[in-house]
Amino acid sequence: MRAQIITIILIFYSISSQASDDKDSELWLGLKSSFSLPVSELLIKPSDNEWNNLFRGVSVRLAYSYPLTKSLSAQGLDNQGESATNSTLQMGLKYTPISYWYLNANFIRYLQPELQKPWDADISYSFGYDDWHPYTLSLSYSNTLGNSLVSKKPSFNEGTWVLGWKLPLSDGLKNILLTGYGDTMGCSSAFSLTPKYSDSVTKTTQSNKMSLSLGCKYTIFGGWYINFNALYYPDSSQKQPWNPDFTYGFGYFDWHPGTISVQYNNYSGNRFNQSKTATGTGEFKNGSISVAWSKSW
Repeated sequence: MRAQIITIILIFYSISSQASDDKDSELWLGLKSSFSLPVSELLIKPSDNEWNNLFRGVSVRLAYSYPLTKSLSAQGLDNQGESATNSTLQMGLKYTPISYWYLNANFIRYLQPELQKPWDADISYSFGYDDWHPYTLSLSYSNTLGNSLVSKKPSFNEGTWVLGWKLPLSDGLKNILLTGYGDTMGCSSAFSLTPKYSDSVTKTTQSNKMSLSLGCKYTIFGGWYINFNALYYPDSSQKQPWNPDFTYGFGYFDWHPGTISVQYNNYSGNRFNQSKTATGTGEFKNGSISVAWSKSW
């Protein structure tokens, strides 16, 4: 409930401090530009080099991920469950053909095959629209569940749809939360829907798991940051032991091509009420460290 209250307060505060009758306000421009589809961009050749034009919009990400705790057992059922129990090598391919519309695929190699769980995917994928500008809406679909290149594949309905909205801080909150020495903060809220999911109590497949979230990223300076994301499940019975009340991370991230990022992330079953934390989840040691390099054209 607290996550829902915080979300409502920040959304209201942000809108009330920025909205005006002027349709050219930043709020209006962000909403109006969401899901833009400038087809004419496809006809523009940005380079005289045809090879550069061929790879336009393509980016590659190579990463190594190391879980702080490796385990043969973990919370999960069927194609869904806890992550970060196995060292991996990953190669991500992302294609952004126009505006902020994208397709993404991530290929994963597990370095300890004996620790791979049924829900550990060999390949994950996502697509949608995601604009980083303030007050813009986003819509994406992602499927990170047990996809295998050689055997079973989860159904499309086991993936998750996410409708999000970027929330920059109002001037009042900036004065409260920021030091003014080069630090910045941006937030976003989201509604997530998973059409089909596995229920750990009934051991059956259920429908339409929903959650609300509010996440903020605090950039200390340069690429050094801390982030935190709180989640609320309108129907608490839909929350599984591996579904967190909050996630968090920190590290160094540089979006520029050819740079290296080092990050810690914890997506395990973190609970605000620690007494309700499932075994093997919700501790710092249940997170993972990743080192990644990226290149884009």
